[in-house]
Amino acid sequence: MDWPTSPKLLLLVWLSQLSLSVLADSRPPHVIGVFEGIDREIAVENGELVGRFAPYYQCVFSRVESDFQFVEMPLAQMLYRLEKGGIFAGLPMVQTAERDEYADFGGLLFQTEYVYLLLHDLPPLDSLSGLRFAFVRQFVGDKLLRGADPVVIPVSDWSQAVEMLKRGRVDVVVLPWVLIDFYMKGFDQPYYDRTAAWVDLSMYISHRAEDGGLTENLRKAIRKCRFIAEQNQGSWECVFRRT
Repeated sequence: MDWPTSPKLLLLVWLSQLSLSVLADSRPPHVIGVFEGIDREIAVENGELVGRFAPYYQCVFSRVESDFQFVEMPLAQMLYRLEKGGIFAGLPMVQTAERDEYADFGGLLFQTEYVYLLLHDLPPLDSLSGLRFAFVRQFVGDKLLRGADPVVIPVSDWSQAVEMLKRGRVDVVVLPWVLIDFYMKGFDQPYYDRTAAWVDLSMYISHRAEDGGLTENLRKAIRKCRFIAEQNQGSWECVFRRT
């Protein structure tokens, strides 16, 4: 039996659906912090991710139905805002126990090499004492210290760390290998690098984020994009490895 439908009821249903649609469209985008100061590797240009790491993250975000706003910021600020819920996620980042306390690691997306950059061909670092290390504030370099009684000099960006090395104010800079040629370009004296660690890079998603399943959707997208990267290793990963 067909029940008559009141025009007023139809209007009410239509207005309710319209209100829900307007509400969804009015929600602010999820803010994604992007580690500033490594523009060649990852940066934001005209609202989009650019740089050599960008294809990995573009792959991920293109597979998730939501609005994202990418904002460059220093690492220390990004970690603080992740902890307080001021941003939804941050990238590119490696996993640490401290960060796990307030954010979810997205899972391996790709790997890169961290190195010790030196101006002198020193003996094994573990055999030395009092080495002065420089790296970006709240970077994972403190996990890579070597030797007895190391001295840590935190800086605001990589260029400052490398400049301190060139001026003899530190002995070792810990940084991603992919940044060496950029920061040492034009330097006409010998320099050396040694592998510190291979690390998994991905993103961290704040525990305070109200995501309605978005965290798990990002995790699924990361796994999918990692698979795609493995199938296209020659074109995606060659820039992160030594030749």
